[in-house]
Amino acid sequence: MSNETVSKGFDFSGQAIVVTGGALGIGAAFCKQLAKRGARVGVADIRLEDAKSLADEIGDNATAFFVDTSSRDSFEELAEKSWEAFGQVNGIFNNAGVGGGGSIMPKIEQDYYDWIMAVNLKGVWNGCQVFGNRFLEQDGKALIVNTGSEHSFGVPHLGSAAYTAAKHAVMGMSDVLRREMPDRIQISLFCPGLTATDIWKSVEVKHPEFGGSGTVNHAQKFVMDQGMDPMDVADRALDAIASGAFYVVTHPHNLKMINERHAEQINAFETQCGDIKDGDKYEVNAVIKRLRTEAKSE
Repeated sequence: MSNETVSKGFDFSGQAIVVTGGALGIGAAFCKQLAKRGARVGVADIRLEDAKSLADEIGDNATAFFVDTSSRDSFEELAEKSWEAFGQVNGIFNNAGVGGGGSIMPKIEQDYYDWIMAVNLKGVWNGCQVFGNRFLEQDGKALIVNTGSEHSFGVPHLGSAAYTAAKHAVMGMSDVLRREMPDRIQISLFCPGLTATDIWKSVEVKHPEFGGSGTVNHAQKFVMDQGMDPMDVADRALDAIASGAFYVVTHPHNLKMINERHAEQINAFETQCGDIKDGDKYEVNAVIKRLRTEAKSE
């Protein structure tokens, strides 16, 4: 597939954008801020009544949808209903996420790990594929925004191995996706830090297959309440997305963690691989290019 030359950036005005996890927290803030910028908004959430309430609050430019992002069938149904409602959809914010609980890695229960991965990773994967394939089939610009986290960049705190693993994976998946899609389909990776949301309450809607609803951690609520205002986070993020940014960040303290990790990685390569000559010949893309060149010459 050849990439077309398309101006960088995305204008939300008049575009139909679906936001998963759109009923509460950052998702709700995205919906409100997108509507302010002239977008038609699909508020998609597993909490349908909350999604309907927000859509009513936003007004005529908002429509509520049910979605369980961990289910491929549910995502396919969301896409079908979204295109029916809007005629054409121009963007998907794969924002739904869960958290709460957690412990040191050896003590994390399998049901908890499966739940975190089903929503925070598989849910984003489902959105990229289901909406991404439709974007490839239709003409014009489109937008995929995947919600990662400061956990995508490093390990902000202990007791979050499953959550951090999922958010690292979202970054890797998004980085590959942006190199595979045509230029007219923008991919952005949204990595916020501490934001005052109710993600700590997500255990209340945990499916029976993942152990059923759990006990809310009120200590976690206290921590989350100290976070940045979701409306400010969403507004800043939309500015970056509109400019065409891949990395969409909002919390400057994460730069310290990124620099420390990068310095450790550089040191590892310099001290452990510095004596290897012609190391570039083992780089996979270089190997593939060489093999293709040799095949053509035969």
